[in-house]
Amino acid sequence: MGRYRISYQKRLLAYLLFGGLFPLLLASAMILYAADRVYENTQAKGGRAEVQRISREIDNLVGSYQRLMNPLLVRGETIAFLRGERADVENIYGDLYAILAGRSGEAAIYLLSADGSQVIATDDLPRDYRLPEHLHWGLLGRAVEGQDWVIASADRYEADRRETVFSMARAIRQGEELLGFAVIDVRREALVPLIQRVQDGNEGQIILTDRYRYVMMDMLDHHREGFSSVFSTPEEGTASESVFRDYAYSSSDTGFAVHLRQRLDSAPLDYLFRLVLMVDAVALCMTAYLAYLLSRHLWRPLHSLALAMRRVRSRDDFSVQVDAQRGDEIGELALTFNSLVSHIRTLLAENRERERTLRVAQVKSLTEMIKPHFMYNTLNLIKWSAKLGDSEGAADIAVQLGKLLRASVSMKEFVTVAEELTFLRTYLKIQQRRFEGRLKVTVRVESSAYGCYVPKLILQPLVENAIQHGIEMAERGGCITITGAREDGYLVFRVKDNGQGMSPERQQEVLARRDDNHFGLYNVHMRAVLNGDEVCGVELHSAEGKGTEVILRLKHWEEAPHYD
Repeated sequence: MGRYRISYQKRLLAYLLFGGLFPLLLASAMILYAADRVYENTQAKGGRAEVQRISREIDNLVGSYQRLMNPLLVRGETIAFLRGERADVENIYGDLYAILAGRSGEAAIYLLSADGSQVIATDDLPRDYRLPEHLHWGLLGRAVEGQDWVIASADRYEADRRETVFSMARAIRQGEELLGFAVIDVRREALVPLIQRVQDGNEGQIILTDRYRYVMMDMLDHHREGFSSVFSTPEEGTASESVFRDYAYSSSDTGFAVHLRQRLDSAPLDYLFRLVLMVDAVALCMTAYLAYLLSRHLWRPLHSLALAMRRVRSRDDFSVQVDAQRGDEIGELALTFNSLVSHIRTLLAENRERERTLRVAQVKSLTEMIKPHFMYNTLNLIKWSAKLGDSEGAADIAVQLGKLLRASVSMKEFVTVAEELTFLRTYLKIQQRRFEGRLKVTVRVESSAYGCYVPKLILQPLVENAIQHGIEMAERGGCITITGAREDGYLVFRVKDNGQGMSPERQQEVLARRDDNHFGLYNVHMRAVLNGDEVCGVELHSAEGKGTEVILRLKHWEEAPHYD
């Protein structure tokens, strides 16, 4: 008690302040963190979606040109033209301009024979497409090696290629013969409106690169196109005002990557931070005032309750009661304390009575287990076996009797079903030698029950009762069947004999403990109830002259219970 140098009321005030302040600060930090993550994730999600849409639009543009060109490349007049034969060139020109759909400034299409003698073009022929000197070089060389359209970025350092962003080419073959090429140059004029339409007024720098990080197109500054740094460092003085995030998406069809450099403005987060700070300041003042009122209001009733608890703890005085006249939570707490003390007092009394009854039943069970007449009969059996020269039989009976006595004095209160059956079989070996073949016993217990725990020596009295009162007086002997199984959370054992049986009146006397000759059944019944619940216990089913069946229901224990 001397370790506290400040009063409980002040400590309570400090705890309430801390308890109100810490969650408030934690919640504020979580709100700011979550807002920052949500803001950044929203921007990132929008940026990733934007570059994906632009990439899909470029893929669609490439695919549309290829789909429109493919039928033209297999037509007979196109094949004839590339071979230098007579062909309707005007129709071919018309088809090419129809593919461009009036947008000749956005793309250029070229049909080139392999030897360079035949050329149809919608624009001036770039130097890279002159044949046959460039047959195995650049875009045309890749087309010779491939079987379908190939695509590559344009050389930004060539004067006649600065407006072309990328080009597509396909080799035209007749069997194994290379006839020529179809080439499409896609220019900046085709991509700028496409990208602007997808961006729809959103801010951000769009950069298009190929798989080698070659800058094909820079929407902000076309002078940085070519082999250059895609993303430059932010200018000095702007890093503290905004943050840059880069997003990229590469097309699996073209290999082109669309990059978006986006500026994240911190102004919304700064506004949220100031708002949270003001809310925290107001909440802190209110928390301090309410904590002071609450600590003063809680002090006196809690002090009285603490004194009562200290009395119960130090003196084990369960008669103490506190004033529970209040109508608030403190009164509810006092009422609960009073009810708890009364309940503990009742439980202690019940537990003492239960423990006394249980111990008496267990001691009585052990003393009743091996009755004097059984000991006499067993020793007499050993004597006559020895006199008749059956020393081996006498020795075996003595060994079984020793096992029986050792199990009976064991300190364990609970054993597994397997151990109980081992003891039972030891008991039955002695009885079968005594009856000289007139006693037949069948034991059928499910293996799933072997690991369960039961009170020690719970089955032997049932079997002993069946032998003593059912079979012993019959000259022909008899049969006993012992079964066991797990049923709905319980262990159910059945001991059935074909002996003399008993009348209904006798059954009631046995279960009501009015028949001292059957005290073992009552003892087993009480032990089953005390170690289980109201469902547990012994049931008798018997008819005179037809035998008796005893049903024992025990609580299912996976582990041995302990009673302190």
